[in-house]
Amino acid sequence: MPFKFIREDAIKMPRDVVEKRLAGYKQLNYNKFMWWRSHTDGVTPLGKRAPLKDRIINGDFGPSTYFWQAQLALHNAKEKVNLNTDDYQKQLENLAVDLARYKRLMEDYEKEEFGRLDALYDAFASYFQMTRSEVEDELSNWNMDLLSYYNYCYEFKRTTPAANRKSRRGRPRKT
Repeated sequence: MPFKFIREDAIKMPRDVVEKRLAGYKQLNYNKFMWWRSHTDGVTPLGKRAPLKDRIINGDFGPSTYFWQAQLALHNAKEKVNLNTDDYQKQLENLAVDLARYKRLMEDYEKEEFGRLDALYDAFASYFQMTRSEVEDELSNWNMDLLSYYNYCYEFKRTTPAANRKSRRGRPRKT
């Protein structure tokens, strides 16, 4: 079975689209502990106490770069293998690094996407008087960007008392 290591349905985007998308991200220097990562979005997430709108604008809940890096690893692997001359063992030797890179990137992607979605649902549920399931249902049916959903919720939903409080620390002001 030639080219058994890479399923054709695993490559979801053409190479030029992947490279164009990755060009917008910051390229990383080689790191022997995280060798499979090549790009980062460069976003330093704001803390949980930062206003929700600022966190959305900052990109805390944006898509992860790991999917695009994994697609690039598959394209690189596909170029390395020669189906006409290479046997099964030779294909495995040529693709071992790229397939390990793909596997680790997809693991990182799934973990990070789950964490970002979880933080997004919790942030909306705690900022507005909504349950987590309401946020999940509305966001799954929402066809615009996240900032427009925030503006919609800000306009038509009630904020929680914690969201209305000023975020100051220390002693209260003298009156």
